[in-house]
Amino acid sequence: MILRSRPFATTIHRSGGIMKKLTWLLLLAVLIVPFQPAHAQQPTPDKPKPKPAIPMKVQIVFTEWDGDKKISSLPYTFSVIVDEKSSGRYSVNLRTGVRVPVELDAKDQKTTYLEVGTNIDCGIHEEEEGKFRVLLNFDRSALYPNKSAEGERLVSEPNGMPLLRQFRISDDLLIKDGQTSDLILSTDPLNGHVLKAAVTISSVK
Repeated sequence: MILRSRPFATTIHRSGGIMKKLTWLLLLAVLIVPFQPAHAQQPTPDKPKPKPAIPMKVQIVFTEWDGDKKISSLPYTFSVIVDEKSSGRYSVNLRTGVRVPVELDAKDQKTTYLEVGTNIDCGIHEEEEGKFRVLLNFDRSALYPNKSAEGERLVSEPNGMPLLRQFRISDDLLIKDGQTSDLILSTDPLNGHVLKAAVTISSVK
């Protein structure tokens, strides 16, 4: 009877060792499994939302002065969407004017047309400290009047052809919302009149 009990005791001992190993494996499984779903279910980082577009109203007032006397005032108003980054491009192109017929040959009565008016190219992008960089290209052409309001002859027309004057400026302004920047464009070489442009920007509420 004693000899037969030894294999039974050995079997019990071996079974206990197997149970211990199974117990450790189960404990490891309990510890490892919860981390796997947490790693798999981590939310992906949200992409940064695009910055909302900022509409800006631009007003350009072109004036002509004879000393302290204002001869004329021409306002131009339009909206520009502010660029997030400096692109160097004009987002608004304004063209306004008339086509003036000019006779080339009186004998054959051939005519051509001259573009007379105002061309404006404008772009805006946001800078630091609440400032905006305004890219401006301003081009204006006009006919010289033959007579003033008092009847005085201002300029002569060679061969009866109209005289055109043209003013161009390309500038890079740094101004704040609601601010006005005054530009002196030029002095007319024929009559001495001073030509100015005032640029104002304001955010559209």
